[in-house]
Amino acid sequence: MFPLKYFVYFISGSILIASITVIAEKKSPRIAGILMSLPVITFLSLIFMAVSHGVDFAGKAALWNPIGAIADLIYMGFFAAGLKIPEYIDIKQNGKNRNGTSDRIKEVCYGLITGFAGYFVSILVLSKLSISSGWVSLIFLWIAAIISYKIFRRFPDMKIAPKKIVSSKDILSRCLFGGSAVAAIVILGDSAGYLWGGLFSSFPGTITPVLVLLHLRNGKEMSFTVIKSSPIGLSATGFYSCMVWLFYPLYGILIGTVVSYAAVLGFLFVIGKGKNTFLKLKR
Repeated sequence: MFPLKYFVYFISGSILIASITVIAEKKSPRIAGILMSLPVITFLSLIFMAVSHGVDFAGKAALWNPIGAIADLIYMGFFAAGLKIPEYIDIKQNGKNRNGTSDRIKEVCYGLITGFAGYFVSILVLSKLSISSGWVSLIFLWIAAIISYKIFRRFPDMKIAPKKIVSSKDILSRCLFGGSAVAAIVILGDSAGYLWGGLFSSFPGTITPVLVLLHLRNGKEMSFTVIKSSPIGLSATGFYSCMVWLFYPLYGILIGTVVSYAAVLGFLFVIGKGKNTFLKLKR
């Protein structure tokens, strides 16, 4: 079971991350931001928890997933802040603002350090909450998502310019990096109880490789643009987890998963319609 489990995570992570990075470069970074935050790895995590430990365990873990998604939002905010540190240091030291490969690597390092610092501190704090209802957990996430959306929308947008065709070698490297990152991160929640398993089921295992790959190839403007729409995707992930908490114990894994994903698609449809209506009224 376990070797198969990690293989599924590796393959899923490979396909998902390679696809999202290509969509960001070729189509829209904002669409990529939503996709990287949708319940894909969370979906797999909760299914494997249900198979290994029972639907009640998975339902309790799902209860904590939206709380873990709040930490994801904090992670991305701190990651974005960390990207600006080398630029600030360079301006202070020599008045130059470079954007070469070495500078992007430096930005990513600062982004990862500040991002994970914010993530783990917030996880420790959030784990102290007393949560007994999926609806309460979801409301906390949606409040955090609204606040994050208002903050992230101030980030600059990156206009998509015509890019060269992504080589098969580049796609392969993205698959290997993304799949390995996702499979490695899943191990964190394997031996934990439902609280930590639920929190780590929303660990930024998809978000991190997507942001790193896109940043190294395109710069921080791409990272900022992708992050801007991530609160929408994470709101949907939290809603999915709430549905799992509600339906897994009642209907089991198969029906519970189908109903939960159908609810998420309906949620995204309503959000999309509402956003389009708001933009028309604004004009």
